[in-house]
Amino acid sequence: MARQPRLFIPDCPMVLELQGIAGQEVFKTREAFSLFHSQLPLSAVEETVAIHAYCMVPAGSLLMISASEASCAGRFVQNLNRHFSPAVRQVQAVHSSALWEPRFKSTVVQPGLHSLKACLFVEQLAARAAGAPDLATYPWSSFAAHAGVVNEAWLSDLPVYWQLGNTPFERQSRYRQFSEQGLGEHDSHGLSQCLQKGWLWSDDAFCAQIQELANRPVRPRPRGRPVKTIKSTI
Repeated sequence: MARQPRLFIPDCPMVLELQGIAGQEVFKTREAFSLFHSQLPLSAVEETVAIHAYCMVPAGSLLMISASEASCAGRFVQNLNRHFSPAVRQVQAVHSSALWEPRFKSTVVQPGLHSLKACLFVEQLAARAAGAPDLATYPWSSFAAHAGVVNEAWLSDLPVYWQLGNTPFERQSRYRQFSEQGLGEHDSHGLSQCLQKGWLWSDDAFCAQIQELANRPVRPRPRGRPVKTIKSTI
């Protein structure tokens, strides 16, 4: 069976998961983290991609982006790999031919509150996978920028982030408050499942509304044959 194209919906952000091949660590040194971090804005500019959030842990990375075309996400990841892989092989003395799993995973996210939750989901990878006790001090995540600890001008804030307040201080303060509430198990599990399987993460109303704009089905079709309707002869 032919593989479905990667889901893409105009004006909807995407979450991408890049994993080290066979679960191996990609970032083994601070320099390796720094190389990837420095390459993110360069590849984004070259491939016309906006980066909303990111987090790197030894075994890989989560990225939240917006792209203008369906092919942009793939080109962006290829660009990252093309520049990062040769450089990191030198600093870590890596001799294997591949660093990453050959196909990255992705999900499309409904704009609005869903996208803000997805942003936090990306940044909380530092706690889930690296055991970071404080997201604000973790150096390889966009959380510190969203919380006002550091300035990363190349990040493109989500529209819903701008709605958190009229000033940078208000937005940063309210995002910190939002992060303290955390994500419920329902949201975390739902987003994780959509990411692994490539389906849209949204509410049902948005899903029904957006299907005609997508390049393929946004959620799995019900299993089994469609229920037959029997017409009345009366």
